[in-house]
Amino acid sequence: MPSLAAAGPTAYWYLTRGTGTIALILLTLSVAFGVANVRRLRSESVPRFVLDAVHRNVSLLAMAFLAIHILTSVLDSFAPISLVNAVIPFTGTYRPLWLGLGAVGFDLMLAVIVTSLLRRRFGYRSWRIIHWFSYASWPVALLHGLGTGSDTRQGWMLVIVAACVILIVVAVVARATAGWPQHLGARLSALSASALVPLGLIVWLPGGPLTAGWARRAGTPTSLLRAAAVTTASARASRAGASAPAASSGSSSSPTTSGFTARATGTIQQGELGDGVFGVDISLTLQGQQLSLLAIHLRGQPLEGGGLAMTSSAVSLGTGSNSDAYRGAVTSLEGTNIAAQVRDPGGHVLNVLAQLQIDPSGGSASGTVTVRP
Repeated sequence: MPSLAAAGPTAYWYLTRGTGTIALILLTLSVAFGVANVRRLRSESVPRFVLDAVHRNVSLLAMAFLAIHILTSVLDSFAPISLVNAVIPFTGTYRPLWLGLGAVGFDLMLAVIVTSLLRRRFGYRSWRIIHWFSYASWPVALLHGLGTGSDTRQGWMLVIVAACVILIVVAVVARATAGWPQHLGARLSALSASALVPLGLIVWLPGGPLTAGWARRAGTPTSLLRAAAVTTASARASRAGASAPAASSGSSSSPTTSGFTARATGTIQQGELGDGVFGVDISLTLQGQQLSLLAIHLRGQPLEGGGLAMTSSAVSLGTGSNSDAYRGAVTSLEGTNIAAQVRDPGGHVLNVLAQLQIDPSGGSASGTVTVRP
């Protein structure tokens, strides 16, 4: 890799994730209002114009968050997404099907918003026909989020998705059963569709976005995925290293040092861990030192052209008998210069600076490591 790591995920990456999730929630509320029909929900205490205003404003707010979601996706350098890809469906190279569904959902929402704002010019009949597209925008947007989102496998995201699905199903059931049995065919069709959506997700998700390797199968360009595989053992070690910096698997006492600079040699493993997350694991031996073993684990998003936007890290420094006497995390990344801070169970802190040369083809790493109290 020309550059081992970058400073970390950009603000665009966080904004893209956050605004996408909020837009889905707001779209769900808007569609639920529309499906249940705000006119049927009105009462003497809540005038019709209030419900209409809430429905309209929630829809506009969803569109605003969606616009920010699209803009930050385009500005973020991680994925090759252009403004054209975000508007014209299925034209991109990054997860084309799932990104294309997002473009379809955006176009449908845009058509509904524009015709609603210009309703008097379009006429009620034309507006109502176009407005039905808003119902199609919700499942399309949901599939887009599940197919492209980096948080799909997170528990909190699955809870949000489940809540959105339940809300839509409740709205459809409420609408379909009101006035029963008039228009029985349409009502039965709506009830059947409301049952198929959650059942379809239950069947699809375990074999789709929730499985390892989904990023590749979803259509992530190979330039964003590294061919080398990270072993299961190194992945487990990095997770364990990040979990508890104060823990130690060896003796309770840790070797102390007044500081040193040593020659370092070792190995590097790198590759995709799943869902667009990339891992770099470096194992080094420090020559002539009691603290002779240094392990660095980096996780993040691969950058186009090489490099890693780090999202998490774990560092351990120790001896042959106690390899993680000191544990901590990376504090700074500049190319292949890695700074970290580690501590032992007694609270002694060491600052580590690794200045490395990386040979990705041979899987080797070498350089100097400086350790200071």
